Amino acid sequence: MDWKAVIGIRPTASGAPLKTSGVRELEFTWHGRDSVRRIREIAEVSPEIASSDVVISLISQSDIAFSRSRARASAKWVAWVRGKPWPAAGEQSLLRRLPLRWLETRALRSADEVWATTPVLASEFAAARAAEIVPAGIGGVSRTSWGTEGAGPLVWAGRVDVDKRPGLFIDIVEKTRHPGRLFGEGPLTVDLQKRHADGLTWAGWADADELWNGASVFVGTSAREAFGRSAVEAAAAGLPIVIARDYGAAPLLVTSDEMRRACVVESDDPEVWANAVRRILDDQDLRRAVSDHVYANAKQLTIAASVKIAAERAMTLVDGVRSI
Repeated sequence: MDWKAVIGIRPTASGAPLKTSGVRELEFTWHGRDSVRRIREIAEVSPEIASSDVVISLISQSDIAFSRSRARASAKWVAWVRGKPWPAAGEQSLLRRLPLRWLETRALRSADEVWATTPVLASEFAAARAAEIVPAGIGGVSRTSWGTEGAGPLVWAGRVDVDKRPGLFIDIVEKTRHPGRLFGEGPLTVDLQKRHADGLTWAGWADADELWNGASVFVGTSAREAFGRSAVEAAAAGLPIVIARDYGAAPLLVTSDEMRRACVVESDDPEVWANAVRRILDDQDLRRAVSDHVYANAKQLTIAASVKIAAERAMTLVDGVRSI
């Protein structure tokens, strides 16, 4: 099966341009409504789309643009929702959120098929459109933990912002009196650093292979996580996890009732979180069981597995798919 991609890249994006057969990068400087218009224009003259049997859009702006595009006539269209499809309350003003939600809802309802990376994410927009689950995937991660390390630091990794609830992680470190490492930066960094929490190390951004070394438990406090790459990578490294129920990858990583009771938290109360973390820290057999359980499930969430599922779903739309 032939895959092609057209990717818009901001001029400020880091890294070198991709040199991959079938991938075309375009510098993209437009924002807001202009970005939707420009994506539609690109789609209507794109040779990649003109020769494809199935087109997959990956962001809300592309969903909205393609739903209005003449290019739809030449191919089946899948909207693959990989992040929250519209802003949540508090993230943007009501006057901006409502039109965005209306436009994306209309776009999703007009697609030939909609995919979501997790059941949690699919439930977020279920009122707009039912979705097939096509999980995202991560690159290769070596197992470095078997749940034997109970003295190592707790680890949190992500953007330091309201929806990730980094302050809750700091509460957990304080209540458990167990060392913690917080990886990442964001709008709340300066204010939270003023707490001077005992036992907490602010580690900033770091390479993936540095995040889990010597750690005891990954703590995922996010209340709005479409997938949760950090949790999946931690699990793939064998690290025991404690994560929020609303974490996108939670039902993919934790698949038994026993494990859910141990490491999926359905509360905003820091004491409830601290108790869950303490239980895993204090029980080596439980740590090992959680480590093995989440590791086995994370091994299924690879890039190769994601591509395979996507290709299989695409082939159900068109007999004899040639190009995507």
